[in-house]
Amino acid sequence: MLKIIAILVFSGSLNVAVETDSGWAEKSFANTAKGAEELVGFAEEVVGDPPDGVRVVLGALNEDDNLEHIVTLFNALELKHSFATPEEVKAAAAKHQLSAQTAISVAKADQEKFGALYGRTPPK
Repeated sequence: MLKIIAILVFSGSLNVAVETDSGWAEKSFANTAKGAEELVGFAEEVVGDPPDGVRVVLGALNEDDNLEHIVTLFNALELKHSFATPEEVKAAAAKHQLSAQTAISVAKADQEKFGALYGRTPPK
């Protein structure tokens, strides 16, 4: 099964949720170049080498939050990623009764928008 790495960007932190076989592993990192590197290391360690690959999605609750560090690193690594808008993240959080402050809300927003393309749609 395709695994999801979801990142919720705040002005001071990068919150990540990495899908595992038993649920989600979540952690926060500083929204700095070093924090972005630590986040990628954590995600790689947790997700391992899933046979069906990985989908990476970024989201924010405020369009003014700084995506620069994580996007710069993803571009340097040539890591393709998707983006969930603040409205999509908030709507997914409300629909799935999650805190908008969790990166899982970003994953759910991506599944709402693109899940059918990769064989995953969240429960209604």
